[in-house]
Amino acid sequence: MRVVMVASESAPYLKTGGLGDVIHSLSKALTKLGHTVYVIMPKYAKLKRSVERKVKEGMKIYIDHQWREFDLYEDILDHVRYFFIDYKPYYGREYVYAPPKGDYYDNALRFGFLSMASLQVIRELELKPEVIHIHDWHTGILPLYKSLYYPDLERVPVVFTIHNAMHQGIFDAHSLPALNLPWEVFHPYGGIEFYGKINFMKAGILFCDVLTTVSPSYAEELKANCYGLEGVIREKKYFFGILNGIDYDVWNPEKDELIFARYNIKSFKRGKLKNKTHLKEIFGLKTENYRPLIGIVARLTVQKGFDLIFSSAEEIVKEGFDMLVLGSGEEKYQEMLVELSKKFPNNIKARIEYSEELAHKIYAGADMFLMPSLFEPCGISQMIAMRYGTVPVVRWVGGLKDTVKDFLKDPENGTGFAFENFEPRDMMSALLRARVFYDMEFCNSEKVWSEIVKRCMRQDFSWERSAREYESAYTTARVLRFYDS
Repeated sequence: MRVVMVASESAPYLKTGGLGDVIHSLSKALTKLGHTVYVIMPKYAKLKRSVERKVKEGMKIYIDHQWREFDLYEDILDHVRYFFIDYKPYYGREYVYAPPKGDYYDNALRFGFLSMASLQVIRELELKPEVIHIHDWHTGILPLYKSLYYPDLERVPVVFTIHNAMHQGIFDAHSLPALNLPWEVFHPYGGIEFYGKINFMKAGILFCDVLTTVSPSYAEELKANCYGLEGVIREKKYFFGILNGIDYDVWNPEKDELIFARYNIKSFKRGKLKNKTHLKEIFGLKTENYRPLIGIVARLTVQKGFDLIFSSAEEIVKEGFDMLVLGSGEEKYQEMLVELSKKFPNNIKARIEYSEELAHKIYAGADMFLMPSLFEPCGISQMIAMRYGTVPVVRWVGGLKDTVKDFLKDPENGTGFAFENFEPRDMMSALLRARVFYDMEFCNSEKVWSEIVKRCMRQDFSWERSAREYESAYTTARVLRFYDS
């Protein structure tokens, strides 16, 4: 099957969150199953991997009231062919989505451009896809453009994946003419109007053939509450929750060259202790190794539950935990984290950045991985943590419900510790439950903690499983489009 992915980012070229990982890993997994995969994304100013080969120049689309020219670059990685849309007025900026103090004023045009330019690439390069797979609001307008201006692609189905429904791409209605969209699409029922504005995500839901999201539990949550789009979601007959995976070539403690000591399920005790000792040296933690070490690798946002973490920090330290945090994000959380490190310099350390190397080291060296998310469409950090034998302590929501089995509810299969209410005391209760079994191990009595670690490391979160489910979604979309045509 020939699949064209269109997304705003993809690792390793550019990654701001889980979306970038998914695009790269899913594309790679699909090629391993024998499919031909193309990825189309913007050529941002600060790509992490050099892209030099220009495929075509002077390609044209009509947007913002005039014909605009862009160039096209390509790169091949892991048997996936990546195309990069080079239009410097939109993508040659310092930030990808927004500067620290607010969104770019022209984001509607920046990502409307991505959608229309991608369709033009498909047409002019004669990619002849059997399915187009678009991701999140940034590409939601693509199937509408396809139906309006690309009749030659009428028989090509579109699969739309929602990675995070909180961000929907909502813009003023006066953007409609600049986006080269007729006013006829601006109505609430069957159109992209949303409380007097236009909504890119709504466009994607309405005009795609098959809708997916990144976990079964999140799919059910969106039917109940999708920030105003739940009614549109419920009317979508073909809507599937497909759990994300992790790239086992990248996240493998037995072969990981970024960690201090490699290990497997048989040698994890010695290996994790060596990594813990080394990790604490890097961060400047001088506490005894019997103290449980909590690791956090996350964007510093309200979604990730940092309000709970900050309000519980004193109790976390008082109860004998140490904590390492790696991440960047909202300015207020960055400042709060710096203050927290100053208040508890012997027990809490933070790096306000994202470092792939440090992330690997935290996954390998921490004893527990904390994810008290307000909401979590899927989450891959808990899967990576389990791969490295780091026991997750999570809020039981979204994809965390689908991936972490609470030990107290299911002692025979438990892989972590969970809490349901978004309250500091509930989070602390889960941490203390985990602490009980951790301490028992250190006292050389029960070996329950080791058994939980082994269960974590045995879990199968490979992308092959997820890719096969996407194969099925693609087939469904093709059948639907065939009969519609």
